[in-house]
Amino acid sequence: MDSTLHDLEEYFETNHKNKIFFSRLTVDNKTFQVMYDYDKKEEVEKFVSNFTEYLPYYVYPADVLECLDLNGDVATKLSDLSRTCWSGPSVPFRDSKVNGIFGEVFLDFYERIVNKAKLASTYVSRRDFNSNYENKGFDNALFLINNGEIEFVFAESKFVSTKTTAKNSLLEDITGKPASGNTPEKKGHLTKEFLNDYITFIVEKNAFFSQEDKELLKPFFRELNTWLIQGKKDFISFLIQKNIKVNCVFFAIFKSNSTNPKDFIDCYDAIEKEAKNHLNNLGFTNYSVEIVFIPTQSESMMIKGEIDEYYKTN
Repeated sequence: MDSTLHDLEEYFETNHKNKIFFSRLTVDNKTFQVMYDYDKKEEVEKFVSNFTEYLPYYVYPADVLECLDLNGDVATKLSDLSRTCWSGPSVPFRDSKVNGIFGEVFLDFYERIVNKAKLASTYVSRRDFNSNYENKGFDNALFLINNGEIEFVFAESKFVSTKTTAKNSLLEDITGKPASGNTPEKKGHLTKEFLNDYITFIVEKNAFFSQEDKELLKPFFRELNTWLIQGKKDFISFLIQKNIKVNCVFFAIFKSNSTNPKDFIDCYDAIEKEAKNHLNNLGFTNYSVEIVFIPTQSESMMIKGEIDEYYKTN
């Protein structure tokens, strides 16, 4: 890994990880039903500083980040770059009530800093999928190398008002939603057509990978391209045939006074059941489902409003 990227990861792990991802709690022995708790003192400030310093790492591809000069005050340099990033063309402007980037940034932090996963597609490249204005597809796509074997991670995120809203929104991402009036159909993300199109899109965008990641993935791409050139079945069939593991992560931040993960078990179970049903129907047997909740004391709109306000001040 380039030393700049390594230094950035170390900085985020040392200075920001425990602000939000401090205490990992689970429901009984279900390690895939996760809740994070943390010291709620200065809660809003923690979310604002985490988001604003991490945003450039989320948005920009590796070749841009490798050009950063991290000598001196890293926090100030990241904050200055974050303002440039937020007001530039890479981040589309949307009202904070419906702007998905708030949840996406914290999801990305969870996957890449907490779990050490690697990007399979950047934020900028994903904006090209179905829309040039905002992301349409999974909120994050990553990969892991475990014991020399590649695994894919597909993740969805929500930063909303209540646990019920989080549950319903994540279920809609899985199942889709029929067209209604002027609202077009929303395709479920765990459907054959959508997943095939999306994974193919990611593979074609591999120019956004770092040089190190390209080397790691070279055998995979060679085998995949051989499969496709020979006119064999679709990409999902390739994953199933090669027994490549697919990890699905459903991540949500919402207001709740509870610090007991058992209080959210109805939401955990509903999401887990729907996701597993869809994955089984697609023919996957080598997969995992993880549901991650972060309850906050503050209203979600207050936190997002303070992040917005940060970028309005000099």
